[in-house]
Amino acid sequence: MKILLINPPVFNDIGRVLTITPPLGLMYLAAYLEKNSYTNVKVIDADVAKLSWLDLENLLVKERPEVVGITASSFILPAMFRVAEIARRVLPDSIIVTGGYGPTKEPEKILRTVNQAINFVVLGEGEITFLELIKRLDNNKVGNFSDIRGLAYLDKNKNLVVTPSREYIKDLDSVPWPAYHLLFPDFSKYHGMTFLKEERNPSATMFASRGCPHRCAFCSLGSKMYRQRSPKDVVAEMEFYRNKFGVRAIQLYDDEFVGMSYQQNKWIEEICEEIIKRGLQEHLIIVVQGRCSEYVELETLKKMRQASIAWIWWGVESGSQKILDSIKKDIKLENVVRNFSLAKKAGIKNLMFIMVGFPGETPADIGLTAKIIKKAKPDVVRIHILSPYPGSELRKYLEENNLLETDEYYKYDSYFTVIHHTNEMSAEEIKKYYDMLVFRFVSGYWHFTKFLVKSLATKEGWKKLFGRTKRATSHFWGWINISKDFS
Repeated sequence: MKILLINPPVFNDIGRVLTITPPLGLMYLAAYLEKNSYTNVKVIDADVAKLSWLDLENLLVKERPEVVGITASSFILPAMFRVAEIARRVLPDSIIVTGGYGPTKEPEKILRTVNQAINFVVLGEGEITFLELIKRLDNNKVGNFSDIRGLAYLDKNKNLVVTPSREYIKDLDSVPWPAYHLLFPDFSKYHGMTFLKEERNPSATMFASRGCPHRCAFCSLGSKMYRQRSPKDVVAEMEFYRNKFGVRAIQLYDDEFVGMSYQQNKWIEEICEEIIKRGLQEHLIIVVQGRCSEYVELETLKKMRQASIAWIWWGVESGSQKILDSIKKDIKLENVVRNFSLAKKAGIKNLMFIMVGFPGETPADIGLTAKIIKKAKPDVVRIHILSPYPGSELRKYLEENNLLETDEYYKYDSYFTVIHHTNEMSAEEIKKYYDMLVFRFVSGYWHFTKFLVKSLATKEGWKKLFGRTKRATSHFWGWINISKDFS
């Protein structure tokens, strides 16, 4: 059986390549299939490969897979629908399957869109479910799929069938490493997180654990059972990427690599000791994500730095304890400041994630966010507009209270568009405060000064000098005026 797994070419719709790291979900599926004797599998990252819609159509005609699998987040669902539409038109007898966070949260909508071109939605963690589906299709048992857990489809009467949830894979060491060798384009085409100066290409992404047991109201991921791989298996994968592909940087995509428990600290230290034992710290820069909690310890952070873990990305979200409590973040501001300080003492750099636009958030709360940024002194700040994705508690709240302004998936960009308002602020006000926080803590005064100086160096720059000066002045006084709202 020939299987083609596709990451949609969303760049055709939004004008830029969205993907910066390899599609791990698809590569895990491919590896799991390969382990179970299905070797005729390819993974196509059509976004990074910059395949036009015609290119993709020609590829499908050339390959003629019996099964087409398409992954998607909520943001890129329109591109996923376009892939399914093309695949159904040129491969009328093929089975089309989708999965990922987007389809998992809206299976009926997925199945009834684009003239019901999609046959199945794999819900949640997909390796076992997708393998069982492939086995059933391979044996021509196409009548009943109700005994396959973690699956959604329309029956012969076009009624929605959602089978019982699939249990999580508890032994993560049993899952083969992502099938990079089945990926097109090749490994070198991924640029990673280039805003981190220490990160060096080629870079790889991987998971040391799966799941997050916490309850953040803005999260739509839904994986609650936390599971860890063995330290030796984690570091063996790192070593493989180093030896096979010459990898110089690794990003661990674990929801929270550090900060969940004291027991987790022991696991982290075992991973670090294994990295040092194999000498990988001499060749790698490693980036992880963390939770601002009382469980973060200086000795663990020092061990992490010895093992070449150079950055921790912290999800702080807000500087207002009131907002943190309302979104069920379950962290305390004193631990934010404490954790950032400890990481700095250990020689690890901090990235802080902030969001703007939560229900209940006022200008005074935005001011508290500005204060926590100043107090914690992160090395990098990344500020986003709240995107209320389907499946999240906040999305449900906004829908029930008629606070959403659009249902267009491509508006969930987190940077350019506010798709909701709150009882406290209009969409325009949310955007205003977002822009000012970005100006103050991301772009900064130096950003505009740099462009003004550059304007003096070229004839074209002189033509733009007045406009740039006006813009910089506007942003500066805008920040001064908005700062008054914080008091």
